[in-house]
Amino acid sequence: MRIQCNLCEAAVAKVLCCADEAALCLECDEKVHAANKLVSEHQRLPLFSSSSFQMPKCDICQEISGFFFCLQDRALLCRKCDVAIHTVNSVVSCHQRFLLTGVEVDVGTKTDHTIGASCFNAK
Repeated sequence: MRIQCNLCEAAVAKVLCCADEAALCLECDEKVHAANKLVSEHQRLPLFSSSSFQMPKCDICQEISGFFFCLQDRALLCRKCDVAIHTVNSVVSCHQRFLLTGVEVDVGTKTDHTIGASCFNAK
């Protein structure tokens, strides 16, 4: 699955800007981060779309590919299990869930679009 640029919404995103929390194509990345010295120092990571990426199985049923990650349950879920679990009551229906896209973030190599090694702050 490819991610569209959050700015132009037309091109395929090639970098993830950690400070802006935005996926950007190379053209928009250049425009945005050339604006001034402060934004030019934003940490950006390359995005790779892997055609060989296989979705892992659901943690609950272990049969169907999982497409949703529940932050609170720390579980990968297929649509059927996600609905079954997160419609039980108002507490679990508020769990934060994220769609898996199959897009990898490269945190190991630096390119001219990369400043730093990680989006996450150590706590």
